[in-house]
Amino acid sequence: MQTDIYYRDITRTENLEAYLLEKVEASIQDFFKYDSAAHLTVRIETDRHRTQARKPSYTCEVILKPTQSKGIIKVSKSDESFKKAVMKTVDSLKSVLRRRSSKKAMHRRHDPMLNYFPTWEEAEMMAENQAG
Repeated sequence: MQTDIYYRDITRTENLEAYLLEKVEASIQDFFKYDSAAHLTVRIETDRHRTQARKPSYTCEVILKPTQSKGIIKVSKSDESFKKAVMKTVDSLKSVLRRRSSKKAMHRRHDPMLNYFPTWEEAEMMAENQAG
C-alpha cells in the first residue's frame, strides 16, 4: 500500500510520522491486506485563526483510493488536541470501512455460486479429473 503524508503548518518529525502511520495503517490493514496497490493519503494541518484565544485546531484528513472499487473514501475530523483529531478520524474511517464490508458480505450471501458446496462424490470426481 502506498502511503503519503502531507503536513501544513506543522513541523514534520519522525515520531509524528511513525504515530500517523501506526494508527492509520493499522486501522485499514484488515480491510486492505490483499490490495497492495491501494493509495492512502493523510493530511494534517493546523488552523490558528478560528478561535479568539488563538489555540490551534488540528484537522486530520484521510483519503483512501482502493484499486478494486471506483469509490474514494474521504474522512476529515478536527479537534483542539492533535491525538484526538487523529483518533476521531481513525474511528470514523473504521466505521465507514465496516459499513462497506457488511454491504459486500450481504451481496455475497445472495450469490448462489458462493453457497455451492459439492457432495463427496462430486469432490472426488473433481480431484480425479485434476490429477489425471
